[in-house]
Amino acid sequence: MEKKKQNYYDTKRKSRFRTYFQFSMIALCFVLVFTLFQACQRAKNGGGLDPEDVELVQFELPADDAPVVVFETTAGNFTAVLYPDKAPEFVKYFEGLVNDGYYDGTYIFAVQEDVYFMGGSKASDGTDTNDTDKTALEPELDKDLWPFRGALISYGDKGGTILNKKIMSGSRILFVDTVEFTDEFKEELDSAGGNNDLVEAFKKKGGIPNFSQQYTIFAQVYDGFDAYDAICKAEVTNEDTLSPKEEIRINKAYMSTYGEHKNDSFFDPDTVTLEGADRAATDAEDTLDK
Repeated sequence: MEKKKQNYYDTKRKSRFRTYFQFSMIALCFVLVFTLFQACQRAKNGGGLDPEDVELVQFELPADDAPVVVFETTAGNFTAVLYPDKAPEFVKYFEGLVNDGYYDGTYIFAVQEDVYFMGGSKASDGTDTNDTDKTALEPELDKDLWPFRGALISYGDKGGTILNKKIMSGSRILFVDTVEFTDEFKEELDSAGGNNDLVEAFKKKGGIPNFSQQYTIFAQVYDGFDAYDAICKAEVTNEDTLSPKEEIRINKAYMSTYGEHKNDSFFDPDTVTLEGADRAATDAEDTLDK
């Protein structure tokens, strides 16, 4: 009997997805992040995180010449600003892939509702092909970049040592969605301590807090959330593979500048974008069916 081919999620979940993508205790994970904030040793340059020394750069208005990447997908277009000052090695690598047309025609291959979707694969099931770029870069963690809704995470294979395991940066991209911020969850965040501005940003903007300081975050989506949220809510074949029922592709990705693709309203720190996410979720199925 022919052995069933496993997709990317199947081959990785025992060693990695099971470890990092458990969300039943996500509120507790968030509390732990902030309770142990100052003791965190995953910060940039190996130092601890100072809760009073965090700048929310993802909600600062970019300069007109700031680099952005535009994703044209079968579900619509969305745009993200890049942070070369915060993740210089990966951004340089990523821009090279984009300029070479690497992501053109690649697949969105996994969707975990209310958590993330994964894309940038040459194969529809996320597995490697002869054309897959298998570069593995050291993760670049920065105290000013956080897994808010719309954050882009570079996701590679496992690296490091037994005592210091880490997820390397690679060509696949994890696009962050958001857990539901219930009143109870918000109360837990308020009582957790840490940086109040950071807590308020998660409450207003959404995200997956327990991804914090684990992966290379290199960009932030700021425009095109109707398309982005439609992908986040796409139906999957089953809960094991997480493969979208309907094929979703990145038709084209290209580099530009913020001056050419402005959306200043996103960067208003007082804007509660989760309301927009709820509206987009209602229309997600219709957007994908167009």
